[in-house]
Amino acid sequence: MDSFNLQIFIAIWAAAFVLTRLGLSKMFKLAGLNPLLAWIPVLNWWFWIKLVDRPKWYMIGMVVPGLNILFSFNIKLDLLRSFGKNTFWEQFAGIVLTFAYFPYLLFDKKLTFIGAAGNKEWRTENLKKSSGGREWADALLFAGYVAGGMRALFFDLYQIPTPSMESNLMVGDYLVVSRTNIGMRIPLTPISVPVLAPKEIMGLKAYSELVEFPYMRLPGWYKIKNNDVIVFNWPADAGFPVDKKDNYVKRCIGIPGDSIFIKDAVVYVNGKALPSVKKQQKRYLLLMNEFISQEFLVNNDLGDYTIPYRVAPEILESTKKQGEMLIPYHIYTWPENADKIRNVKSVRGLFEDIIDEGYNRHLFPDTMNTAYLKHNWDLNNFGPFYLPKRGDKVRLTKGNWDWFKAAINVYEKADISEQDGRFYKNGGSTEITEYTFKYGYYWMMGDNRYNSYDSRMWGYVPEDHILGKPLFTFFSLRKVIGINDIGEPLIDGNNMIYETKAKSDNSMSFIRWDRIFRKIE
Repeated sequence: MDSFNLQIFIAIWAAAFVLTRLGLSKMFKLAGLNPLLAWIPVLNWWFWIKLVDRPKWYMIGMVVPGLNILFSFNIKLDLLRSFGKNTFWEQFAGIVLTFAYFPYLLFDKKLTFIGAAGNKEWRTENLKKSSGGREWADALLFAGYVAGGMRALFFDLYQIPTPSMESNLMVGDYLVVSRTNIGMRIPLTPISVPVLAPKEIMGLKAYSELVEFPYMRLPGWYKIKNNDVIVFNWPADAGFPVDKKDNYVKRCIGIPGDSIFIKDAVVYVNGKALPSVKKQQKRYLLLMNEFISQEFLVNNDLGDYTIPYRVAPEILESTKKQGEMLIPYHIYTWPENADKIRNVKSVRGLFEDIIDEGYNRHLFPDTMNTAYLKHNWDLNNFGPFYLPKRGDKVRLTKGNWDWFKAAINVYEKADISEQDGRFYKNGGSTEITEYTFKYGYYWMMGDNRYNSYDSRMWGYVPEDHILGKPLFTFFSLRKVIGINDIGEPLIDGNNMIYETKAKSDNSMSFIRWDRIFRKIE
């Protein structure tokens, strides 16, 4: 993905660099080094390491991405100790708020170099043994700085919470997500609870909007392609800054500049059918002569099921001839697995079910309530539509306004209004006919097409919401949906309740061993 606002990022970085070096140059001078050395990017680390008396090989750690977070913590801590800054809050400020604390030291008239704190013997002689509470605080500071820095800048961890991507990504999978290969997005709300960076803790905001950066993205070396699996912030999670919205993972069906059309459940991109992925989920009507159970789900590689709204009369009629009272369920699986399930003793019928009553469904862009855009789209027949790319100049019409207005007014905050097919900005004072898009837009859908809450319901994903690309599954627990006494799935509000279960013939199968360190396809 291309960079965005790179000039602003360079300006912010330069300001932080100058502020930090104001204090660092004073400390260099007090330690007997030439203060000008503090102003030379990268090379100043060599002299910093020399000042605190750490081994020369520390320089390797300072230039390796990821490792440099760990090594920078150590040399910052050493530098603060070398000048007698030993309280927790002094070290917190110097390590986390370096750009503010180092220039503050420029005005500290009592600042004195007392020794090279990177030297083990010096630390033994000059540093007091910490209390238990202080040791815990120091450990938390180290963990927050290193893990939080890694998460914010390079990698993220993500747990699959819903079945929308099964069977390629399963509920219970834990993913490693790269933020850098598609271009690292700079945190928009940098003041937040580190490591996990939740949006709320016990109903209270876990971040501050005191400092908010504009959308900035550094250049990446990988460009998102059709059918890539992508992690992003859910655009419809209203009321939160972009980087605090819930994280979703879906397959990227369309990229900026694509024209998309879904017909009879086949996705067409720029007029060509999009290749199917492995284990593409289909929906099946399952008829059983007993209530469904978690054991049935586990033993047949199923994570969940739903109760069908209705069953085709001809199917019900055929079951009557069998002389049994059969129980209908919807299951979601791939064709080869469906063939195996047909042979299970309690199964009396299994039929692919592609019927979708989407005419009564809320689909983007609100097909039930929109004044102009009235159509008969459903899950299997959707579009055609166009995804704007950055810099696209589009002529606004009454026919395309319903589709584009979320991008223009919600995500790009252009404040454009429509009146009788004419368009106005600046509160209605200036009439316009065209709009140039600031962002590119993506279309995300789950592999489990009939059991996925995706772009068909809440729309396209602007590029500032793109978080990263999953690399591999580093761990996986076998999870299936909970079931009550009468065979209904357990649901808490809108969330399905999943439980970790092992197969009946293997107590260790609650871990999906075959999915550990599995590449994302």
